[in-house]
Amino acid sequence: MHLHPSSTDERLLEAALELLAERGYRGATTRAIAERAGVAEVTLFRRFGSKARLLAEAVRRAGAAFEEAAARPSGDLRADLHALAGRYLGQLKRGGALIFVMAGEASREPELRRALEEALAGRLATVLAFFEHYQRRGELRPAPAGSLIHAFFGPLIAAALFGVALEGAPGLDVEAHVEGFLGGWAA
Repeated sequence: MHLHPSSTDERLLEAALELLAERGYRGATTRAIAERAGVAEVTLFRRFGSKARLLAEAVRRAGAAFEEAAARPSGDLRADLHALAGRYLGQLKRGGALIFVMAGEASREPELRRALEEALAGRLATVLAFFEHYQRRGELRPAPAGSLIHAFFGPLIAAALFGVALEGAPGLDVEAHVEGFLGGWAA
């Protein structure tokens, strides 16, 4: 995630993510985040309340374009899946290894986990509603919408993981992924 650090909030969000990637959750202290952002530590607390909320907000903002695509189904399932996949892969590529660092840190840091759950609950509901919309239209098989989410996003996350961990890993062909998903889940 690379924001244009023009506002105080953007500088804090960028600094928090950079330090999380460099030092982990505990090493990314509020003092270090504030120093890197060029603001007083009290500003971080005034604007975000805590380090965990700051990081959760950074994650929430990073996925805004992806969430927007899920929130407004066009009626063209194939096109909407292409948009979702493209935006999600873009988010993962911009964030690099951060999604994996954040997941690992959240598993060890209850405060961060709670803040992320709160920040991303709406996104999960939006994505569930997207798949349920197409199920109601009869364009996707009846199944738990969560199964559809895992089937669709799992390969995207795997592609990002392989891209971070393995030099020369094959990329994911979005067209082939969407067609494979539809071949398996289309009604």
